[in-house]
Amino acid sequence: MKILRAIVLITFGLLTSLCAQAEGVVVNSGITEMSVSRQFMLSVFAMRTLRWPDGTPVQVFVLPDDNPHHIQFVKSSLHIYPYQLRNIWDRAVFSGSGQSPHVVQTEQEMLERLRIVTGAVGYTSKDLEDEQGVKQLEIY
Repeated sequence: MKILRAIVLITFGLLTSLCAQAEGVVVNSGITEMSVSRQFMLSVFAMRTLRWPDGTPVQVFVLPDDNPHHIQFVKSSLHIYPYQLRNIWDRAVFSGSGQSPHVVQTEQEMLERLRIVTGAVGYTSKDLEDEQGVKQLEIY
């Protein structure tokens, strides 16, 4: 019984890590950074960091809260729960100290917006090999 449980846990861990690798932070190709820290990305998606290190204003795009890709990205890449991120956004909006990100309905719409908006950041589970105007950031 213990061996079966260990196999299930290992398999779940491998599947989770594969899903986490499929999810990635994507930015407009004008962003000069190639990699950023997880803490920096959390600050960006929490709408606390308003500019990239080169001074370009940050424009955050996300999928709806109940979208499976949004849930997976927030958990695996930002290491918080989606409801915690929503609470951060709501608190900033209601206190007047900030705003919430731009919500798009599909990953394709997100990629289109990232392509045309300077300083844009979002995420996708899609392969970016054939995509022009966007690039994936490495998170360390």
